[in-house]
Amino acid sequence: MRLSDASEHEGVESKRRGTRNPATSDAAPSFRQGAPRAPRGAGRARRGPKEAPVLVPPIRVMNVAEDPRVNGRVRVRCQANGESVTIVIGSSGVRAFNVQPGMVLDTVSWAALSREARVVTAQDAALRMLSTSRRSRRDLEMRLRRREMDTSVIADALGRLDSVGLLNDEEFALAEAAAQLRNAKRSTGAVKRRLRQRGVAGDVADAAVAAVVETELIDDAVRCEEAAQKRAGQLRSYDRQTAQRRLTGFLMRRGFASDLVFAAAKRALAGWGRAGSAQIDGAAGSGADDDTDNDE
Repeated sequence: MRLSDASEHEGVESKRRGTRNPATSDAAPSFRQGAPRAPRGAGRARRGPKEAPVLVPPIRVMNVAEDPRVNGRVRVRCQANGESVTIVIGSSGVRAFNVQPGMVLDTVSWAALSREARVVTAQDAALRMLSTSRRSRRDLEMRLRRREMDTSVIADALGRLDSVGLLNDEEFALAEAAAQLRNAKRSTGAVKRRLRQRGVAGDVADAAVAAVVETELIDDAVRCEEAAQKRAGQLRSYDRQTAQRRLTGFLMRRGFASDLVFAAAKRALAGWGRAGSAQIDGAAGSGADDDTDNDE
């Protein structure tokens, strides 16, 4: 057996080659769209995923080999009473448990080794999520829980990522706030709300937005005014009252404060005549519930 000289946190920077590792993959099977669905009971029953047999100690390790598709991962084939199971762990796990062909695992050692495999599975799933998008620790935790993973296993997996600097809610919030305020041009209130929805603590979200506002010199009043003028130009086919309701609703859904919304809406609709002008200074509720407009 040849094991790669992986670092203490092997697999964190690994690059997958070829197809996904079936031992660590948790993706649901895909089905072709458009095919007619057979009536219930007609034809052969569709086979579900084959469940791995449950091994009862004593369990013998039959083979230990590097995973050809995932750097830093090792496939360990175990057998007991004619049944076999292959688990995937990291190279450091092989060294920590001194896993080698021919060794016999009792109840305690098998429980520890199989739990290590579950931690590695959760860690790899979290890495795949991070490879597609920035995510907070809480976001990753909730997504892993949807896969019915044990909370202690999730905590250990995320702790390993945290130890190598791949999880940092402060850095995540700062980068996400900068992207939302600079590129999407959302209001500070909308960005704070969005960060909280993605699992960032309220004080961390507030601090991140405040830092970006100070650095980028962002002014919500200016942004609200610009958004109101642009949106008002798209509402010329409506009467003033309808345009007012849609415009205030649009601005409030973008997270601008109500005083900024009414002032900007009043100026944007100033050339529309006097009809309904008194309602510009009215309550906010009428526009906030109008969902007929898109926010973007």
